[in-house]
Amino acid sequence: MSVDTKDRSGFGNEDLLEDLNLDAALDNNPALDLDLDKLLQADPQDDEIRGPKTYDFNRPHSISRRFTQNLQNVAEQFSRNATVSLTSLLRANVVVDFQGVALRTCGEYRATLPRVTCLAALTMRPLNGHMLVNLDPSLCFVVLKKLMGGRPDGEEKIRPFTEIERGIFQYFIGRILDLLRIAAGKLVELHPELVALENNPDYITGVPSGETLAVLRFRLRLEAVEGALDLAFPLSAFTPVRDVFDPEECRELRSPQEMQHDRRQIMDLVQGTSSELVVQLGELSLGLDQVLSLREGDLLHLPQTVDSPLTVFIEDQPVFLAEAGRLNQNRAVKLIRKLEKE
Repeated sequence: MSVDTKDRSGFGNEDLLEDLNLDAALDNNPALDLDLDKLLQADPQDDEIRGPKTYDFNRPHSISRRFTQNLQNVAEQFSRNATVSLTSLLRANVVVDFQGVALRTCGEYRATLPRVTCLAALTMRPLNGHMLVNLDPSLCFVVLKKLMGGRPDGEEKIRPFTEIERGIFQYFIGRILDLLRIAAGKLVELHPELVALENNPDYITGVPSGETLAVLRFRLRLEAVEGALDLAFPLSAFTPVRDVFDPEECRELRSPQEMQHDRRQIMDLVQGTSSELVVQLGELSLGLDQVLSLREGDLLHLPQTVDSPLTVFIEDQPVFLAEAGRLNQNRAVKLIRKLEKE
C-alpha cells in the first residue's frame, strides 16, 4: 500500500481510494479479513469475535501453549470419535465440532447456564476432584427421543427429567465418558465415573466457585437440531498428571549443581542470621508501687521450686523446656523437651 506524498492538495476522494488500493491491502492482511455475516450473528461471549480482552491481574488465568495444545488434541480426537459413535448409537446424522478452549471460573461458568439444563459431575482418576459435562437442554430431549425410537423433533417446553428419562440419559453420558477416555488414552489412562446428573446447575457441588475451569467447547448437531456440549476441567485436577499435559512447565530449568549452590547459599544465610534466645527463670507479678520501691539487694521470691523446668523463648515464642546447670565454668541450660504449638 503506497501513498504519493508529493502533493496532497491535489488529491480527490477517488484518487485517494485508488492509490490506497484498499482491496489489495485487505487481501494482504489476514488480520483484517472479517466475515461480516459471522460478525453480525456472533455470540457476544465468543472470544474470537470480541477480539482483545481486558487482563485481570487479580485473576491471572493462563495456561501454557503446550498445555493448550494437548487439550486441543484430546478435544479434536473426541470430536472425531463422537461424530462416528453417536451417529451409530442414535441412528441419525450427528456432527460434533470442536469450538475451542475457554478459561472460566466455576462461578462465571454456572452463571452462563440456563436454570434448566443437563449438567453432570464426574470423577476421572487419576485427575483430582470433579469434572463437569454440560449438554444443551434442547438437545437432551431430542437424544432421549432417538434413544427410545422416536423422531428427532425439538422439544417446545424445556423441563426437568423424569426418573425414567434421567436413567436413560445417564447411559448417554456414560457413552460420552467412554469417548473421552479413548480420546485421552494417548496421554493418560482415565477412569471416568458419573457422580451426579442434575437439571439445576446449583445442585451440583464439588467444584468451588473460584476454581478456574478449562472448558472444552463443542457444537453438537443432530439432524436439524444443534446445541452446545461442554467438558469442563478444573486446572487443579491436572496436578497428578501435570508433567504429561504440561512437560515444559514441570521441567526443572536449573542444573543439579546450580540447585546445590542455591541450597548452600540459603543455609549460609540461615546460619548467619541471629535470633534472640531468652531463658526465663521465673515469672512474678508486682504492683506498680512495689516495682518503684525495689532497691539493689532486694530478694524476689519466685513462685516455683529450684528444680522446676525453665522456659526457653526464641524471638518471644516459647519453644523448649530446659534444666539449669553448668558447662565448665559457665552457667548453662539443658534442653529437655520441645513445646507443642497450640
